[in-house]
Amino acid sequence: MHFFRWLTSRSVRKAGELGDAVLKILNHQRDQLSPAAIQAVEEALTQFRGVVRGGTREKIQEQMKSLERTANEWLQPYPHHTLRDNLVMLLEIAVLIVGSRAFLIQPMVIPTGSAQPTLWGVTSTDLRETPGASIPSLPVRIWEKVMSGVSYHHIVAPADLEVRGVDDQPRTILPFVKRQNILTSAGPIPVWFPPEGFAQHLGLVDASGRPKKLQFRKGEDVVKSRVVTGDHLFVERVAYNFRRPERGETIVFRSEQHPGMTANTHYIKRLVGLGGERIRIGDDRHSYINGRQLTTNDPGFERVYAFDPAKPPQANIYSGHVNGTVWHEATGTVGPTRNFPNGTTEVAIRPGHYVCFGDNTMNSADSRYWPVPDFPREQVIGKSWMVFWPFLRDGRWNAGWGAN
Repeated sequence: MHFFRWLTSRSVRKAGELGDAVLKILNHQRDQLSPAAIQAVEEALTQFRGVVRGGTREKIQEQMKSLERTANEWLQPYPHHTLRDNLVMLLEIAVLIVGSRAFLIQPMVIPTGSAQPTLWGVTSTDLRETPGASIPSLPVRIWEKVMSGVSYHHIVAPADLEVRGVDDQPRTILPFVKRQNILTSAGPIPVWFPPEGFAQHLGLVDASGRPKKLQFRKGEDVVKSRVVTGDHLFVERVAYNFRRPERGETIVFRSEQHPGMTANTHYIKRLVGLGGERIRIGDDRHSYINGRQLTTNDPGFERVYAFDPAKPPQANIYSGHVNGTVWHEATGTVGPTRNFPNGTTEVAIRPGHYVCFGDNTMNSADSRYWPVPDFPREQVIGKSWMVFWPFLRDGRWNAGWGAN
């Protein structure tokens, strides 16, 4: 009954807040107050609660004033109480954020393109290679940054110079403000808010890491680049406390010290093989589990296998899963597919372990490549839930529910 009164009466809710505040201050000051003060406040609280539970609106308001007078008479005022209340509120918010991150949801940024086109990593365009390309006006740049996560970087050589390298890591100048330098014969040139893959995305090196150009004349463009941030998404951490991850889900897992993975970071891939199963990748670009072909009818693979088999596999387009034979036929090179060199090789997945592939099969280091293809299920922390930024991707709505 009291809950119903609290739910339907604003006066009861306000009275409850007042009673909680007075009790909180009383408990904080018990070691400083006299026995008479403690008794007076406790009696006032007991009488107050009785009226709140069964009194009329007028009686409750009258009792609230009485409790406030008693509190002002017997409790000690806090100096700078507004500052104190704000600090307590900030602390509570911080605890809520930390708790949510640890047990409910965790934000994550997609740095690479291994999950494209399901989830996009950082992408860039070297505008020096686009005749007539220009940097938009400031209002347009602000709009594109807020809505699409687009940043423009334009650096003109202040003198004749030679590029000699870049800083290994960005330097944090202020919270959320980072700087990374291009090292030149004319001195370091700072780049503010550098993207992941700094040198490549600014057009200083190609995909193989080789410098595009070293010598620049005064007034020449050293950098003229359009960089689009990777998807920012929430990782849902609750479901796997009650069930095991399921095939086809896009899962997030810790790399720890797993061979072939970047140590102590997080990966996001699609779960394909479960512990105790045998998996192979056929020349038809479909994965086979214990001899059964995975198709678009399997949950989570509706888009992955919805490719045109007459077209060769391509990066950033759903092309199924590619083994070593198909990779060589498509590119003429040896790809990151050593664990699946052909359509007949099977990998036995250890119990309690998983095998995962990236959706961008032509640009993904995954279980096809790692020296140990499967990893322990204890490393899984959650699954992709929803993209919250950027809002637009290539002019279309991007933020929303993430990969299944």
